[in-house]
Amino acid sequence: MLRLIPVVVAAFFLSIHSGALLYVTSTYLSRFFDTNTVSLLYFMAAAVNIILFLLAPRLLKYFSAGFLLIFFLFITGGATIGLTGARSTGEAALLFLIYGSFLFMNYYFLDILLEELSKDSRTGEIRGIYFTFVNAGIALGPLAISLFSRGESLTLIFQAAALLLVPAILISLLIFKSKSAVPLRNRPSLKKWWKNGDIRHVVICKTVLETFFAVMVIYVPIYLHSILGFAWTEIGIILAVALMPLVLLEWPAGFVADRFLGEKEIMGLGFFIAGTSLLIMPFMGKIFAAWMLLLLLSRVGASFIEITTEAYFFKHITAADTELLSIFRLSRPASIILATALASVSLYFFSMEKIFFVLAIVIFLGLIESLYLKDTR
Repeated sequence: MLRLIPVVVAAFFLSIHSGALLYVTSTYLSRFFDTNTVSLLYFMAAAVNIILFLLAPRLLKYFSAGFLLIFFLFITGGATIGLTGARSTGEAALLFLIYGSFLFMNYYFLDILLEELSKDSRTGEIRGIYFTFVNAGIALGPLAISLFSRGESLTLIFQAAALLLVPAILISLLIFKSKSAVPLRNRPSLKKWWKNGDIRHVVICKTVLETFFAVMVIYVPIYLHSILGFAWTEIGIILAVALMPLVLLEWPAGFVADRFLGEKEIMGLGFFIAGTSLLIMPFMGKIFAAWMLLLLLSRVGASFIEITTEAYFFKHITAADTELLSIFRLSRPASIILATALASVSLYFFSMEKIFFVLAIVIFLGLIESLYLKDTR
């Protein structure tokens, strides 16, 4: 377990960085563009991210996972610094596209490094530990919103986020620089993915979860701040509390899945809780405690889905299955494309709060998909 520490610590600081910007980036972009253009930029970044995920297994034939992690961390940091000083729409768009395209690749290479150290019998527990620290970092990120926001200015938040990448970069330079992945297989195989029913179903469930996260990240801050009128200091506190289930519940949920229930039952419960909380959100006005509770409940459900989809998937692959891992991680950029498409259609026909109803339908479709999984216990 001691070998996991560098991977976990690097992921922790990367996640504090990510969490600090996760919920403010869409609002930052809305100062330069309208909501539909913001959606388009997220769509474009996700599309580039998909291309990078498809190319990743080939890159790993020529470069080590550690080297690629360092490269993408530097690009991510540079784009973050650039965003602090963007003055025109062109600058803001270009820097965001670089940032949004490259950020999630860092997690991909950390995944490979972690999978080399994991045993299938403890996959749920190990992934639970990993995601506890990842989500702790993401949960700490919104506190930066409260600490570093100055009225409507977000500059200090971006500067702090850039500094938070430094420990991850140093760890990667000192420990992961020459770290290579195990012998790799070919490019992502959609045919192989489709033929493997368990992998196919769990990837769809993961995509549904990531669609939930994408809508929460892109549109909820805009809704809370611009529509309901919450201050950024209030939003930071709401989000920090709401993210606590992702920190506190995933490790024990992974342990329970390994030892007692298996993933299927916990995953189904997570979909039900998340979907039910979404159905209530459109009726909620500017009530601080109510939004904190509803977003908290939605993350209880999300925490159950996240750890069980991760554990289930990694129990069915090895570190050499980079082509399947690429497809699994494609769920994140693919979900951003799906989320922005759903939101654009929803916003065209309905007022903004109706997006929660649309998302609830997606979540319940995920619940149905989870029923097709073969349980591991």
